Amino acid sequence: MRASWFLSTAIVGTLFSTMAFAAGTPEGRRTHNALPSHKSAKKVVSRSETIRVAGATIGGGLMTKQNGTRARSEITQAFIAKQAPTPNVFRLLSSLPGANVASADPFGMVSGNMTIRGMNSDQIGFTVEGAPLNDIGSYMAFPTEWVDSENLSQVTMQQGSANLDSPVIGASGGIVTMNLMDPSEKMGGTIAGSYGSYHTHREYARLETGLIGNTGMRAFVAWSHLEEPHFRGRGDDHKQHVDAKLVKDWHNGSRSSVSVSFDDSMKVAYLSPSLSTWQQYGRKANYSEDFSPTDTRYWKLHQSPYRVLILSAPQHIVVNRHLGFDFTPYFYWNAGTIASASLMSENSVYSGTQRYSIDLNGNGTTTDKVMMYTPFTTPYVYRPGLVSKVHYTIGHHDFVFGYWFDWSRQRMINPYSAVGENGGPANVWGFLNNVKLSDGTRLASYDNLTITRVNSLFFGDTFNAFNNRLRVEAGVKESMVSRIGYNYLPGSNYRTGMNAAVTTPNLGARYRFNDQHQIFADVATNFRTPTLNALYDTYSATTGKATTLANTQQKTEYSISEELGYRYTGDVFSGSVTFFNYNFTNRQVATQVVVNNAQITQNINAGGQTSRGVDIEFGTRPWHNLRPYVSAEYLHATIDNNYKVGNDALPTAGKIAVRSPEFQAAVGLDYDDGTYFAGFNVKYVGRQFSTFMNDQAMPGYVNADMNFGYRAPRILHTRPEIRLNLMNVGDNKYLSGPAGIAASSRATKGVYGTTIAAQGTPTYYVAGGFAALLTAKVDF
Repeated sequence: MRASWFLSTAIVGTLFSTMAFAAGTPEGRRTHNALPSHKSAKKVVSRSETIRVAGATIGGGLMTKQNGTRARSEITQAFIAKQAPTPNVFRLLSSLPGANVASADPFGMVSGNMTIRGMNSDQIGFTVEGAPLNDIGSYMAFPTEWVDSENLSQVTMQQGSANLDSPVIGASGGIVTMNLMDPSEKMGGTIAGSYGSYHTHREYARLETGLIGNTGMRAFVAWSHLEEPHFRGRGDDHKQHVDAKLVKDWHNGSRSSVSVSFDDSMKVAYLSPSLSTWQQYGRKANYSEDFSPTDTRYWKLHQSPYRVLILSAPQHIVVNRHLGFDFTPYFYWNAGTIASASLMSENSVYSGTQRYSIDLNGNGTTTDKVMMYTPFTTPYVYRPGLVSKVHYTIGHHDFVFGYWFDWSRQRMINPYSAVGENGGPANVWGFLNNVKLSDGTRLASYDNLTITRVNSLFFGDTFNAFNNRLRVEAGVKESMVSRIGYNYLPGSNYRTGMNAAVTTPNLGARYRFNDQHQIFADVATNFRTPTLNALYDTYSATTGKATTLANTQQKTEYSISEELGYRYTGDVFSGSVTFFNYNFTNRQVATQVVVNNAQITQNINAGGQTSRGVDIEFGTRPWHNLRPYVSAEYLHATIDNNYKVGNDALPTAGKIAVRSPEFQAAVGLDYDDGTYFAGFNVKYVGRQFSTFMNDQAMPGYVNADMNFGYRAPRILHTRPEIRLNLMNVGDNKYLSGPAGIAASSRATKGVYGTTIAAQGTPTYYVAGGFAALLTAKVDF
């Protein structure tokens, strides 16, 4: 029923767009140029042309000119093209103001984490070509699965809030939008190969069709393969990835495009150590390298496969200079596993609260202790959706009215299967050869299906006056989110549900004094509905006791943000200063918890929070082929409430919020004369607390990366390039960010006088060591 509705809507939209395209407008007639045209007016450039204009960018591609009513930062291909081809989007954004990136490996094959102004990655929305990327159930972001960096045209980070039409329900801390490069109008391609530290290697190929006959269509398809052996502990990570895009520009300014990304990866988990473990073992703190029949921390039992498919088809339709439409149908699918193992007593095996006696090793008895593979598996996530908008321009007003529909079906299981003779699982996916009960039921300690439905209506008006010097934007969005959960475990509630309806108005203004000076201000509201974890109890596979409890009454996080800023854009210098303030209620904080020896994500309601600070960004256009860049942030984020524990409460009011460094700064310098190029980026991040009580923190750190490159003269129809990237120059050994947070890490006297035991042990990401990567590529 729902799938049919979605397909019908998409077909109707496509038919409507076809009729609009066919109608067109006469040549030379003014069209509706006030619409966001998905770069329809932008000239399509080849890679060689990109190289020639790279020198004109601000800060070496770390800044672009901004004219909006909200704070935004943007990186372009001019910067991306000089970085190692392996980093994920988090790493590429790490120099921007407010971006605090916790890396977990040298090259970016591991997602790690990112916060913006203290907001965790699961509170930030991510989209590519208009399709949402956050996990619909947990809002977690997995940037290594999205897009290869060579195929990105730009990445925009909006620090304060999501846009009115953003297809997100968990973005209370801002949004990051990505766009693939447009296919070239000329036939050609790129071939590249990389080799570096730890025997890391990568291969990349991209083919451009150029204009296809007289159709006006053009396309590219790109493929890559990456293998990265671990820099600490055993194991290696590898993946294959495909990006493709098809574009058709119509003579009246309309535009059609279709993009697809597919990722197939296998990653061995890095252990996130506690502070005491890190201080004792340093980088040697990891999973066991040698197999023991009773050691659940053996590295082969922590190999996690994942596959992702992302489809998006943005359609921009110009009817006339007043009226236009945008349709973005999308589809997201993934399947994967978070690997883990448990040591089971055969006479005491639990599925939910039900105890069983099972011969797990097949020796005819039920008295043994047997190690079993017990991963958290996601057999499938199906997620179709559609964002539709109508634009109407009259006088000084640009009106937009839109509707967003999203429906998902997410299956999650924690089954039992055998461990092979070599210490690894019989099947890494965990879907096959599962232990069955006498009635054929699959034995599992976590087994559920979640259906999430989102309906969102939005309306906005953009008013321009005084020859576009003044711009005022106002809008309101009504989002209705419904979750239904089916729990198949014995002893649990079979069906649970949560519903939320949230209204989020926003208002912003920008005044441009002249071409150099402008000021802006905005007030926005954002929300984040509880994750699917709130629907389900989770149980220990060895004791049957509940490890986390369902909380269908958990409240939706709501935030109000304000920004006030100034921008300067000169012939050489450009910069901005933004003051910001956030007020949160029912602040949801993500943490890593260990359930059946798997590191999974849960959320803690931390109550209210107030965050205030200032972001600074500064860069130059070429000056003697040099382009410096500087960014900095001061952040003061405090918890507003005491944290309730039983009949008492921890005195957390006034404490500094977790993952919120008071100060961070980045300095970059880029040199490019068209033939030779070089650059460096240095980032400092201050101390970060990992508990609400501020009784444990990780120290601040400094990281430095460098790049050097040479573009050879054109040979026939090719132009070769060679590039050397150095990561963590100096091999600084440091913790890069909190992975698992806790309310407190030691016994504390509560507000009402009782002694409250430690509420957990925080864990941390370990930054990658020094690494070098040499890349050779040829454009043709």
